[in-house]
This record gives sequence, C-alpha cells and structure tokens, in this order.
Amino acid sequence: FVGAGLSIPAGHVDWKELLRSITKDLGLDVDRESDLVTLAQFHLNKNRDNRSELTQIVNDEFNKNTDITENHKILSRLPIETFWTTNYDDLIERSLREASKIPDTKFTIAHLSQSIRNRDAVVYKMHGDITHAHEVILTRDDYEAYHLNFGAYITALSGDLVAKTFLFIGFSFTDPNLEHVLSRIRTTFETNQRKHFCIMKSVEQNVDEDESSFEYRKRRHKLVVADLINYNIHVLEID
Repeated sequence: FVGAGLSIPAGHVDWKELLRSITKDLGLDVDRESDLVTLAQFHLNKNRDNRSELTQIVNDEFNKNTDITENHKILSRLPIETFWTTNYDDLIERSLREASKIPDTKFTIAHLSQSIRNRDAVVYKMHGDITHAHEVILTRDDYEAYHLNFGAYITALSGDLVAKTFLFIGFSFTDPNLEHVLSRIRTTFETNQRKHFCIMKSVEQNVDEDESSFEYRKRRHKLVVADLINYNIHVLEID
C-alpha cells in the first residue's frame, strides 16, 4: 500500500503543499492544520461547490516531468502482484513498465470488472488518477460519498487485507477511507487478523527544534506505532 511519502522524492508534493495556496486564500495557515480534508472542503464551500481551482492545482502538481525513484524501481522488481495507493501519479505504473511488466490500472468502478490479458500486477488507485483530475478524492464531500460512489473499492480492499499480507510504505495512516476499512476488519476478525507491516522513519530532531517539541513528537510517534498493533500492523522503523 503506497502513500504520498513514496512519491515526494520524485518531485511530487504531499497534501499540505498541495493545499498551501488555497489555505492561504482562506486566511489560514496549512502548517497549523491537521484536518486537510476539511481544508479542501472549506475551499469548495467558499466557491459554491466549484472544483475548477482544485482540479487545476492537482493538474499542475501531478503532471510534472518526474523521474522514477529508486524505491519504485525496487518495488517493481519484486514479485508483488497487487498494489494499492491513494496517490494520483503514475509512478507505480511507469516503474512496472520499465521493469518489462504489464500493469492493470484501476481507478473507476468499470475498471474492476475488466482485466488486462497477461497482466503482471494490478494497481488499485482508490482515490483516482491524474488523467481524471476532476474526479479525484480530495474533499470531505468526496470522502463522505465514497461508500456510495466507490463502495466496490472498499469491498476489494477489505478482501485483500483479509487474504494478503500488506506492506504499507510512505503512508501516514490518516486517511479516513483506510481507517474505516481497518476498523471494520478489526471488529470482524478480532484476534484473528492477518499480519501486516509498515516502514516508518524514526523520529529525528529537526534543526532549530527545541527539546520539548522533539520529545513530544517522539511520544506521539510511539503511541501511533503502538496503536497500529491493534490492526496487526507491525512497524519497521528505519533511520
């Protein structure tokens, strides 16, 4: 399961940077906000549900010429048959093709009932694709209607989480959709959940960061790691 953290080294932005300009227009500071889905919704409310500016921002940020990262190349060489991602970019598909593999990319409901012959890997893009920037999942309205418009993806992801071992990489576990799916699996299977893994960077002190702020981030990180065990997700920390 690939999150935005894997695409940032290629030159793409995380959610905070994606929404920085519209947050400034709202008179808010994106660095002081944690609920980024609601920020996107505030912009939509202000513009009477007109998404044109949001769509333009997504187009501008994710249509840049970017190079495939070494991490993408490593993943594409491994015998991984299923990729899930919340990213809009095409780095996973490009890296698979560069490795002479055939990806079967799915980001609409219709895609789920179709298969590419002789495919090597399925790439589920549960929040949409840059080629359909106007339809990507971004605002609170999008998340709240997700089970109605993309419920089949929730079902497919639930099935994979039950039957397959996942490696979460570049993912922050703040996505409402994934949280819903994990919670449902936890309450259904209780102490019989499949074991999954997640790679996370150890907390390091930033330049000019005071000791109390650093200690606070370390404490919170430990609590997040401990909480993920409830979903049988084991964190592998790296420097």
